[in-house]
Amino acid sequence: MIKILLDTNLLIYREDHSIVDERVLELTKILYDSNKYKIVIHPSTLEDLSHIKNSNERNILYSKVKIYNIIDRPPKATDDFNELVGCSKIPNDLIDNNLLYAVYKDCVSYFITNDSKLRNKAKKINLRNRVLSIDDAIKLFKPLEEKEIRTPAFIQSEYLYNIDLDDVFFDSLKSDYKGFENWYKKKSQEGKKAYITRDDKNNVSSFLMTKIENENEDYSNFKEPFEKNIRLKIATFKVANTGNRIGESYIRIIINEAIKNKVNEIYVTVFEKQEALIYLLSEYGFVQKTTKMTEKSDSTIEEELVLVKNMNDNTYPNFNWSNRNTFIVPIRQQYHEMLFPESETFNQLSFGDLNGMNTYANAIKKAYICKAHTKQIRPGDILLFYASEYKRSITTIGIVDAIFTNFLFPGDLYNMAKKRTVYSLNEIKSNFSSNSKLILFKYYTTLENPISYNKLIENEILINVPISIVKVDSSKVQKLVNC
Repeated sequence: MIKILLDTNLLIYREDHSIVDERVLELTKILYDSNKYKIVIHPSTLEDLSHIKNSNERNILYSKVKIYNIIDRPPKATDDFNELVGCSKIPNDLIDNNLLYAVYKDCVSYFITNDSKLRNKAKKINLRNRVLSIDDAIKLFKPLEEKEIRTPAFIQSEYLYNIDLDDVFFDSLKSDYKGFENWYKKKSQEGKKAYITRDDKNNVSSFLMTKIENENEDYSNFKEPFEKNIRLKIATFKVANTGNRIGESYIRIIINEAIKNKVNEIYVTVFEKQEALIYLLSEYGFVQKTTKMTEKSDSTIEEELVLVKNMNDNTYPNFNWSNRNTFIVPIRQQYHEMLFPESETFNQLSFGDLNGMNTYANAIKKAYICKAHTKQIRPGDILLFYASEYKRSITTIGIVDAIFTNFLFPGDLYNMAKKRTVYSLNEIKSNFSSNSKLILFKYYTTLENPISYNKLIENEILINVPISIVKVDSSKVQKLVNC
């Protein structure tokens, strides 16, 4: 949890009887509506309030401010520190320095103040990025809270209190984890949410909860305890219907949660019997690091594997451009919308989208079918999907898993691709030839800023509109992707 120290003046803005400034209201909503931040005050703040002459106003502010967490025994600014940042004989100056020293000694992560003199002092000790004005704080923290994880239409983000714990879906979790019901009720009371899907009878068919853990998390029950770090924990993850690639949709959500929260690691504990889940996670970079013992509902003890994904390694969603060929792959707008719904700001949803039956949209591993003559594509190569027609832009990056050719019958091609392609069997039959090629690839990312056809021409990546797969200069494209 991120500890944020508030300056005395900011507290007065919030707690006195006057109308609260709109920026203070906005910042308050960001900080107090999130479970990421812990608001604290410095004991010196109480001393600062003692200088308020109106006793009634002073007592009211005292009573309100004491509801906040007060830093316990913070270090006092040293003489050397006071000399470095500057300190007059005015009492408030020493109080300000003590607040600033709490940041300097890492008692807190950030200090929010609208005192420009204090922020100038922070520059002298290289703390300008941690001593923030109200506007600075809004700019820093607001995007973290507003950036919602985009999910497929059939996956809902739902409050636990709106999910029936008596649903048979939860029976195995109650059996595997002693105290699961009490844990669930506690999280429900805390206002926690989960990602879920429901079947046609409105019963829960999949469930995912994640949690951000800070440096104070206790891992002593692990055989080899983790070092202190900020991590994303997959707290609960179960998928009843594994045939619709829904698990892959959840992997994307988990990865996006980790990216959003800027964590270095993701971890999950699983029983060895959960073979399908272990296999799924291993495909995306999760490896066993240690084990822990878990008490089940019948009071027996069973070992769980602790699987960890390093967000900085070279597995999904990371890749490098070196030693890989790069190809632009044109795809008609109709099929682009179906295969890459993430790249569409507006997309007409079908019944298949709403109930999760369009498995090609759910999947990370997808299929592209074509008659391109190129024989240069190899596993590991980079595919840049170019939406033709009105978009005329590169929107999406994929990495090749495998390439298959020399199909004798269209049914053979369809059977290899059917869970991952937008094409129906009839479409494959009508376009099938001896040149038909199946490219299996992993979807990696949607570009925030699609690369337009004009930019591709200006940067000499293309010389005309791509009508088939074309190899391009990786270094030139990388510059446009990263700019």
